[in-house]
Amino acid sequence: MLSIASVCRGLPGPDDPTSGIFVLRRLAAMSKLSTVRVIQPIPWFPCVAPLPAWAKTASHEAGGLSINHTPMFYVPKFLKYLDGMWLYRAVLGKLSHLKDAHGLDVIDAHFGYPEGVGAFHAARKLGVPLFVTLRGFEAEYIRKPVIGSQIKNLIRNADGCICVSHFLKDLALECGAVPEKTTVIHNAIDKDLFFPGDQSSARSRLGLPADIPIIVTVGHLISRKRHHVLLSAFSELLKERSNARLLIIGGESFEHDYPRQLRNQVEHLGIGRSTNFLGNVRADRVADYLRAADLFALGTQREGCCNAVLEALACGLPVVTTPVGDNAVFVQDSKNGFIVPVDDCLAMATALSAALGRQDWDREGIAANLGVGNWNRVAEEVLAFFEKRIAAMATD
Repeated sequence: MLSIASVCRGLPGPDDPTSGIFVLRRLAAMSKLSTVRVIQPIPWFPCVAPLPAWAKTASHEAGGLSINHTPMFYVPKFLKYLDGMWLYRAVLGKLSHLKDAHGLDVIDAHFGYPEGVGAFHAARKLGVPLFVTLRGFEAEYIRKPVIGSQIKNLIRNADGCICVSHFLKDLALECGAVPEKTTVIHNAIDKDLFFPGDQSSARSRLGLPADIPIIVTVGHLISRKRHHVLLSAFSELLKERSNARLLIIGGESFEHDYPRQLRNQVEHLGIGRSTNFLGNVRADRVADYLRAADLFALGTQREGCCNAVLEALACGLPVVTTPVGDNAVFVQDSKNGFIVPVDDCLAMATALSAALGRQDWDREGIAANLGVGNWNRVAEEVLAFFEKRIAAMATD
């Protein structure tokens, strides 16, 4: 049984129970098969960004795991190329203690920056193998001059690189990743929650009208999810389907002005009676909204492996989305939805109309053909990759 220390800044906590939920689900599944200790660096800066009260405690519980806190000094908005170094300083002591007290086979970092970069330097200091999971942010950060060079160095020298999409694996290989040290392991879905069900019953439970077209989208209210593009497309759709409704599931995140901009856009377009912002919603409730809907839509600009798309398909819902990440691997035009270009409002509006106009979507078939495993299967694949690479290192 491997002894693993997992490092990730963004995990579910008292102030944001949905942050990093897919990281947590993988770690929770891994903990059934190995010893997993989770370290969460908490960024702070005097006066401007003090540690929240919950982070001043040693740990908190989430998903059946104990998440250990460690303060991470950083400078908000400035000197971001130093964040990898700040993270290294924050986690080195914790990792060293784990190695001395329990033994440590693997350091498991989630996201290339700053977690991957900081954990890489700590791993080299301690002589422990470092594995990093690329989850999507890397595609943006790798274009930043100094940060990009740090991520490329990490990708070239990590003992193993897990990518949650083929798109990210291609990016890693372009940056010099060693092919045999690089693999794709998609995210999973909770099939106990996300499955097809009776639409009428779901609408009744949620208090939704039985006879109107409903579109659902799921994603934090941040600009890269492109909710503003979907709103413009939906406004066009209302010209032919005036009774349609758009339900937006997702709460405010780090772009505090964006939710206000979206609400101003709704008012400007005059679609307030047809648009509802539902905020953060429990996973079981999200599944009910997906079962109640006629269509899922997301105009996202960047993804690794988009779980919102996977969960919609798992519920048998046709999907309109963009080809970023591996979306086009899972969504095939006319079979289970439509792929549209990023930031193309008219193409989005046309696809929404076409999808709602079809009466022959096979919901059971859409769900059955998804081909994505559960989190236990993902955990098995991750641990098998760790063990394979560790064995290969022993013979090098």
